[in-house]
Amino acid sequence: MEKQNRKRDIQLVFKVTEKEKQLIQEKMRLCGMTNFRAYARAMATKGYIVNIDFSEIKNIAAELQKIDVNIRQILRHADKSGDFYTEDSEKIRSKMCDNWAMVRKEMREMLKLTL
Repeated sequence: MEKQNRKRDIQLVFKVTEKEKQLIQEKMRLCGMTNFRAYARAMATKGYIVNIDFSEIKNIAAELQKIDVNIRQILRHADKSGDFYTEDSEKIRSKMCDNWAMVRKEMREMLKLTL
């Protein structure tokens, strides 16, 4: 006999593959839930999917890496020839560290915006 005073009286049904079922069970385990209905309800009403496009940041990081390699080669050559001051090379290294910090900060900001 079905209860007439149910709070949730609409049933939603969907099918999954065996792999999808295992993935769902693993995600349930990771978040500490054992009741599938509660998990499915929480994910359908409160859950979210995050797709972050890091392609632009990756491109910037790749270009920065190339610049970094070139600067290191110049500094290595200058150190060998003795025509370069240590203070100047430290300034350049410091600027490169600042550039990398800026890229990392931008990535963190992108993550904050999506969460």
